[in-house]
Amino acid sequence: MQSRRERALAIAEAAGAGAIVVAHPSAVTWLTGYAPEIETGPSAFALSAIAVLAAGGTPVLVVSEDEADAAAATGCEVAVYPGFGIGPVDPVGAAARTLAGVIDSPSIAIDAGTLPAALAEGHDWIDVGGELAKARAVKDPDEIELIRAAIAVCDEGQRAARAHATAGISELDLWMVVRGAMERAAQTRLPVLADLVSGQRTTDVGGPPTTRVLAEGNLVLCDLVPRVAGYWGDSCATFAIGEPSAAARVAHARARSTLEEVIAAVRPGAIAGELDALARAHLEFPHHTGHGLGTGWHEEPRIIPGSTTVLEEGMVVAIEPGSYEGVGVRVEQVVLVTSEGCEVLSQHDLTL
Repeated sequence: MQSRRERALAIAEAAGAGAIVVAHPSAVTWLTGYAPEIETGPSAFALSAIAVLAAGGTPVLVVSEDEADAAAATGCEVAVYPGFGIGPVDPVGAAARTLAGVIDSPSIAIDAGTLPAALAEGHDWIDVGGELAKARAVKDPDEIELIRAAIAVCDEGQRAARAHATAGISELDLWMVVRGAMERAAQTRLPVLADLVSGQRTTDVGGPPTTRVLAEGNLVLCDLVPRVAGYWGDSCATFAIGEPSAAARVAHARARSTLEEVIAAVRPGAIAGELDALARAHLEFPHHTGHGLGTGWHEEPRIIPGSTTVLEEGMVVAIEPGSYEGVGVRVEQVVLVTSEGCEVLSQHDLTL
């Protein structure tokens, strides 16, 4: 984690700032290790945690009193303001006042797209959001291990999906089994994004589970994105209930061979836009070919048309080509860019 903090301070110094302040939950986790609660959405009583780092110092987490113990467990300093209680509710004003007492620099580096304007007011700030996104793309060894653990949880979810997807079960009932399997594997409640669609719904690219009942011959598209200890996993498989149609077999074979071809081309020096073009030479799909993964579930590098981003050793990339004409199919694996190519981190079943 120290190297991440050093990179963040280098960004601030290059911008002429004496400290860096981040407020997006994924950036806070990246800089401090603190993974704030996100599943319930914004609190009525507090802002999301804010992290402040100045040269020669320990990061300071600005949080409500409700988060003080969890924030302190990271080893960071903690500055608190009132949270849930019987007094007036003013999380913006309280956080702003607390933050002002922490900042001891005439200029601060921020991600202007995510720091609330009320918190930036009164400070001489410089936007370094783009530089931070690039710095976060290359993972430290401890981050890679956390991502491995999150992907192992994905693998358990995918295993449960295949084991319990039968004709007569609803998407929603299947989802409850899948989520339960992932939370048992992680031994905690998890924030999760997911697509779980079946039958004709697979042509819509994705969506949440509904009460639709699976039938013989249906395809199930299952894309699981859990956050485990602050880091996101990602995986997608498409499989059949019973005997798939000929069209499904063809579409799935093309998607899987495309996935394998793109992964074979992943290495340091590969150009993101060229990897995207490789996938689109075989398939048409309305989304990215891939994306980075870490404390955010979509990070740099983005594998999209025209991107000039150069892949580097240590980047973690989810590759997910698909096709949705007639039947919907998507397959996905997460890879770690290594010195000689890449390592496939995902271990879930991709067969139809």
